[in-house]
Amino acid sequence: MIRKLVQAALRLTSHEVHMAEDGKQGLDLIERLHPDVVFSDVAMPLMNGFELADAMRARPGVAHIPIVFMTASVQREQIDECFRHGGGHLAKPFTMAELRTRVAQFSKN
Repeated sequence: MIRKLVQAALRLTSHEVHMAEDGKQGLDLIERLHPDVVFSDVAMPLMNGFELADAMRARPGVAHIPIVFMTASVQREQIDECFRHGGGHLAKPFTMAELRTRVAQFSKN
């Protein structure tokens, strides 16, 4: 559902959107495509969002790419964890306008 919202929000913009089914597939896409920004759910199969961020930071070619964690958690500890892993935070549910604003903060386009 979140992936569909992201695609819909960015469909009429100049941004290319690539989706992954899980963290490992996401890391493969990131290494291949070098996106301007990565949006990642915290809870994903095979590799959670924090593990994805750690894997990105360990790879010089993609370590600089900003990551924004999407989570429904409002717990301060979870939000702090997003920042400790070098990312921003986008609370679910979010609006299309909120998503576009976050993309614009990091986009080179």
